[in-house]
This record gives sequence, structure tokens and C-alpha cells, in this order.
Amino acid sequence: MGIFSKLFGSKDPVESTTTEDLRVMEIKLNRKIEELQTEVREEENEISKLFEKARASKSKSEELTLARRIKTISQKKEMKTAAQAKLDKELRAVSNILILKEHKADLQAAGVWEKVKKLEPEKLENWLVTQNLEAQDRDSIVSSIIDMTSTAMQIGIEQEDDLEDILSAIRAVREGDLEPDEAEEAVNENKGYRPRNLE
Repeated sequence: MGIFSKLFGSKDPVESTTTEDLRVMEIKLNRKIEELQTEVREEENEISKLFEKARASKSKSEELTLARRIKTISQKKEMKTAAQAKLDKELRAVSNILILKEHKADLQAAGVWEKVKKLEPEKLENWLVTQNLEAQDRDSIVSSIIDMTSTAMQIGIEQEDDLEDILSAIRAVREGDLEPDEAEEAVNENKGYRPRNLE
């Protein structure tokens, strides 16, 4: 079941959790997300500093050592970014369950509450992690939930890293074609660096 089973175990999150429990979960998830964001920013700054250091590197051996350090930090940053993406999905699901519970009377009046309870957990979970119910008014929330009883969406991301791209960026910094913060940005966004004459 994914997010639901992780957060709620085998319980039905819509019926078995209180709004107070959900609010506490929201606070904890927000705190974890903020901590990861701070760590990711620190690692981005560290990568930028290593590119700055690479500007003065005097040998291929030193260059390779710096590239390996940048790759290691980039991989740690990517793992934290992936963890943050999962926490963002969990937070969205928890916030949306809270909104469902807060609008229970409206949903019951619209004849939707029982349909929501009967949905397959996976379908409900997939829908909840793709919605931003907080940004909607009462009528829109009810309409969205009515639509959800027939369709749901899924999202996913993948990231990749390559040492050759980092080495190219280091060489560009050394030759003055790229500033360290630009190199850090290229590595962090997994764009890699392409020399201007190849673009």
C-alpha cells in the first residue's frame, strides 16, 4: 500500500485517525522536510566550494580527487532530495486526509463519503498524493473528491549522476569558462556541462 501502510499500518486512515493525530503528523513531516532542505543546501554550498578549490588544482590526480568528492556529496544530496520527495508525498496525503475529515459533513451530504471509504486503498493513496486540496474552496474540494471516485493519477521522478560531467565542469572552472556556482548548479540539476563549442 506504500505511503498509507507506512504512516497508518493496516488501519483505514480516513476512518481510524483523529484530526489531532493528523495535525501532529503534519508538523513532524514538515520538520523533517525542513531539516532535509537545510542539509541539501549545505551540500550544494560544499559542492560549490569544491569547484572553487578545483580552480587552483595543479594536477589530474588532484582534479580526479575533487571530482570523486563532488560525486560523493552529489549522491548524498540526491538521496536526501529523493527522501524529501517521499516526505512531500506523505505530507500531501496526510494534509488531504485531514481536509477530507474536516469536510466529512459536506461529503456525506453529497453522497460521496461512503464511496471514498469503499475505494481501493492504493487508488485513494495515489489520488491523495497528487492533489492540493488546501488551495481549493469547499465546492471545489467536493467536486475533486467526486471526480476522484472514478479516476486517479500517479507521479514519479528519477535522477542520475555521472563523474565525466563533473570532470568537464571542473575543467571549465579551471579554464575560466564557468564560475564555481554555475558548475555547482549544473551538477545539482544533473544537467552536466557541455563546452560552448559543442553546444
